Amino acid sequence: MPKVPQQILLLFLLFFFTIALPRGYAQTFEQFMRGQPVIDVHLHLYRGDAQSEFYNPDKIGKGKALDTLRESWLMESLDNNHVVLALGGGSVKYAKEYGKADPRIWAGITFPCSKMAARDWPCEKEFMSYEELKLLYEDNQFRAMGETLFNYYGIPPTDPRLDPYWKLAEELQLPIGVHSDAGPPGVNKKERPNYNPEYANPELLRPILQKYPNLKLYLMHFGGSYSEQAMALMRDYPGVYCDMSAIALYQSQDVWEPNLKLLYSRGLGDRLMFGSDFEGTIEDNLRVIFNIGWLNEAQKRDILYFNAARFLELTEEEKHRHHSQVVSMMKEQR
Repeated sequence: MPKVPQQILLLFLLFFFTIALPRGYAQTFEQFMRGQPVIDVHLHLYRGDAQSEFYNPDKIGKGKALDTLRESWLMESLDNNHVVLALGGGSVKYAKEYGKADPRIWAGITFPCSKMAARDWPCEKEFMSYEELKLLYEDNQFRAMGETLFNYYGIPPTDPRLDPYWKLAEELQLPIGVHSDAGPPGVNKKERPNYNPEYANPELLRPILQKYPNLKLYLMHFGGSYSEQAMALMRDYPGVYCDMSAIALYQSQDVWEPNLKLLYSRGLGDRLMFGSDFEGTIEDNLRVIFNIGWLNEAQKRDILYFNAARFLELTEEEKHRHHSQVVSMMKEQR
């Protein structure tokens, strides 16, 4: 009997769980998510926060360390939302901890860190040399970089101190997420006194891509400011992808939806990936994608999984495993 290609098996799984519905049946979000794996390309690996509404000690786990509470809560959030792979960034300490805690988290560092910013804690060294970075990544088997923080630090991406990061990312083919929006508003100027939103303009990345043309780079927060510049860069560099994390939740739909339609009209929609960014918003962001009425079902599934699978060059075996993994998650949640 001839072997059935794995891609066909994946399509069958999706058909069985989500598409085989009576004609005229209005699919709910829950039905859409049955059997649907998710790749989240924008996860933050932070220390625990005593003020968190999700896992603070007053609600759960009195006496437990905040970091332990946050880690347990985050893993449960990934399970509940069918996240089979996540690109996560944080300080060296938390990249190590989360990378070891769960193999589906491709951990790496945000950069450059700042000793003045609470979210960057612990920042032992604001900038690393190429040799330091390479040793760090090899010793800890880190698999990603970002989110970039150079605009928060107040320097452009072409600052020479960032060159080791671009160099190593290209050399190791690390997916590297670049903050590419003028937001967020209300940046703490005591912690980020040199914050400059203009340095997030994707146009400033052109010299980087000219020097390192094989960078596996993606632009975070598509749909708000710099959308035109993002599309121009993606047009000129076919390897550049994007996510629309945070924008759809914290910007008016009148702002981001026209930009999203432009992305598709210009033939760039197959490079849009799913990202959650802010803590506790995975499901909210998934529902945003589900509720975009002018996208067809295949396009929505591409955003949630297949576009990122292509960007990350996952094998057919890995994709099949991810789909099977979701089936197991669903059984455990019953």
